[in-house]
Amino acid sequence: MAFGAIMLVVGAIGGYTYGTNQASSEAPAPATADASTAAADKDGGLQGNVVNNTGGSIRRLSEAEKQELLAGKKPEGDKKAAPAPPADSRFLTPTIEASFADAVLLAEYKRAVGHMSTGNARAARPSLTNLAGQSEGKAWAEPVAAMLTDAKASVGEVQPARLAARDFKSAYPKSEYTAMVLVAEGKSYMQEGKRARAPNQKRGDPASPEQVALYQQAIAIWDDAVKTYPGDDSLEDALLNKSALLLQMKDIKGAEEAAILLASSFPNGKSAPRALSNVARAAIDGGEKETGLAMYQRLVDDFPRDRLARSARTQLQSLALMGADAPQLEVEEWLGDDLGQIGDLKGKTVLLVFWATWCPHCRKEMPKMEELWNSHKDEDFVMIAVTKNSKGQTTEKVREYASSTGLTLPIAIDTGMTSRNYSVSGIPAAALVDKSGKVVFRNHPGQLNDAFLAKYL
Repeated sequence: MAFGAIMLVVGAIGGYTYGTNQASSEAPAPATADASTAAADKDGGLQGNVVNNTGGSIRRLSEAEKQELLAGKKPEGDKKAAPAPPADSRFLTPTIEASFADAVLLAEYKRAVGHMSTGNARAARPSLTNLAGQSEGKAWAEPVAAMLTDAKASVGEVQPARLAARDFKSAYPKSEYTAMVLVAEGKSYMQEGKRARAPNQKRGDPASPEQVALYQQAIAIWDDAVKTYPGDDSLEDALLNKSALLLQMKDIKGAEEAAILLASSFPNGKSAPRALSNVARAAIDGGEKETGLAMYQRLVDDFPRDRLARSARTQLQSLALMGADAPQLEVEEWLGDDLGQIGDLKGKTVLLVFWATWCPHCRKEMPKMEELWNSHKDEDFVMIAVTKNSKGQTTEKVREYASSTGLTLPIAIDTGMTSRNYSVSGIPAAALVDKSGKVVFRNHPGQLNDAFLAKYL
């Protein structure tokens, strides 16, 4: 009986659908934009009912319409629309543009140039490969070959990049793009070096002997390019990478020289502030405070409007605190014991941790700080979690957070002046004051551990 009932329902639905379709075919409704648009399936086809708005006639696209459609189609590998090529790009001169007889290929070439100009070699790679396959005898073959060599090196195609560089130098011995190809060749050794990490090598560890050998090959190629083609735009990338590799090899002096050359050679480029900042940070971490100060100061002086200059100014202020008397606390309210002023805590090691309940990185660090506090609170050690009410945070929310997460360390609600006195512009941050009342550390709390604290407890 159940089976019979199901069949009756199926039959009724089928009859209704048939009748509806018949009615639709006998009295078609006027076509609308909504009715004629169906959802695309995963393969780009259409699903659902498709309405033909041509009145039944089918015509072929004209050649102009076909070219227009093709020009707007994204090549494989393009996730987003390509940025517009720079107006002054040497890869898009009037002569190069005029050499394209095919509008579709020219559009694809422009997309590739746009992606390469922003360092997105992975997005440019498919277009450049397609163009290279159609470039024989074309005037634009040379710039395509140069960019494709760079793209291969940038995405880590080590051997293909070297072969492409060799072939390019053979085919175009006097090319204006040779410096770019040499930089790409050097990148291939850099990429190979990155893969040659020792089994137990961690981030921040010195480069392994195998890495050093490959990095030195990369640097030798870049140095040759700098000497032979001074001022070429491609050398900006080479000097940035050279400075970074020398830092990994713990050669801070060499990295400093490369960063300074980069800053003086390309004062309008985007890479110098990054290189100067990297060297400054590595120098400070390595105990070379004077070098770090000089690099941060150069960044502020030469690139005052760069986003990294703001961070550099904060770092300079923080470094000025090192060895100085600890600034006083400006506290609105204590959650827990009132610990008074820094001066009242002489004879103890004091760690100030600047944080907020709304800060995701702070929420990650605070359990570690609680653990550190519990490990050393009986060793003449004081930790104070300093926060200020902003972005919707209230004292009550701080209490709730401390209760729900099990924080037991003392919490000070700051007026804002304590953070300013300790040059805190971003959180989480930390300052360590030794038993004599001098600031001996001002940086990220993640850098603190038992071994570091042991020197001051």
